[in-house]
Amino acid sequence: MDHIVNILFSGDFSPCRDYENIVLEKKEKVFGQALPVIQDADLSFVNLECPLTKTNRSINKSGPALKADPKCASALKDFTVAGLANNHILDYGEQGLVDTIAACKAYGIPTVGAGPNIEEAQKVFVQCIKGIKVAIIAIAEHEFNQSEVGGAGSAPTDAIENYKQIQQAKSVSDIVIVTFHGGNEYFPFPRPGLRKLFHHFIDLGVSAVICHHPHVPGGYEYYNGKPIVYSLGNLVFDNSAPPKEWDLGYMAKLAFDLKTKEQVSLDLIPYRQSVELGGVVLLQGKEKEILLKQIEGYRKKIEDEDAWLTEWQNFVSKQSDIYILRQYFPFVIRGLGFLARNTALAKLFFNHKNSLAKLNILRCQSHKELLISALESKSKPRND
Repeated sequence: MDHIVNILFSGDFSPCRDYENIVLEKKEKVFGQALPVIQDADLSFVNLECPLTKTNRSINKSGPALKADPKCASALKDFTVAGLANNHILDYGEQGLVDTIAACKAYGIPTVGAGPNIEEAQKVFVQCIKGIKVAIIAIAEHEFNQSEVGGAGSAPTDAIENYKQIQQAKSVSDIVIVTFHGGNEYFPFPRPGLRKLFHHFIDLGVSAVICHHPHVPGGYEYYNGKPIVYSLGNLVFDNSAPPKEWDLGYMAKLAFDLKTKEQVSLDLIPYRQSVELGGVVLLQGKEKEILLKQIEGYRKKIEDEDAWLTEWQNFVSKQSDIYILRQYFPFVIRGLGFLARNTALAKLFFNHKNSLAKLNILRCQSHKELLISALESKSKPRND
């Protein structure tokens, strides 16, 4: 359709672990039945979830350090742009990030959302399609992926900095879309602060917000007529012990009218992915119907304030003891989750006598910033 521009967003592409050899062998064919969908889009985005590098020097961080062979970038050649704003992009320091950008460039793939300095990381990607300019801003929550001194890393989620990016993008484009990496893992709904921030982005003139990172297909909503998709799920990502729905995801295809520049449709394209499948397989028939119905159920709950907040409170209730133990337990040990689920150990560290003081440190901006600086000063320096 000549009067429509189609923009496709897909989730986390991490060709690491057992996926690495598959991607090196299959290249773009790892996307299977989804490949024609990617190729047919006027503009397509993918979140590249790990560094593509040969370096073996990872940074000091909590959680796994991921990487893959730079030649894995060849699988992404049909995407218009690869987003690098995510929590793993700096796992192998500045060298790993520089290698990743170079690997993408070697296959003609522009990148957005990370760079050797904060100025490069915050640059907006702009492309002219069918006579209109589309801008993409890629940002991520702060884990071990961002520099504190303006050096290498991903673009931050920061209300002030993001406001500047949005205003700059609006000045040079017709459509502005924010893609965000963050949220709570395995939770298909937004936390309250995130939903508030994305509503603010829409109020500033953003046409859509698309999220990835929770590793499960999540819900979406329309705010003031603009779509906010809270989790696309994994596109290509291995896990030796995958949690429920790790293998499920969907691509989000946004259609905009060329004349009005308004979004006219949102299509969800669900799939299943795994090492065992050798990549991505589009869902068909009953399986497709079930997942789409599930996502619509999430949407209805998000649009019902009480139902959404109930989901959030239930999630908090399930996670509270393990979060408290991780924060206050004096040792890092295996089995901490088991202790949190099966004992009252968390009450020793967080109870009615000390909870308000701890809460005040975490909630008050000045106390929180001091605590963060104190923890940074006690932590071993990173290698990047």
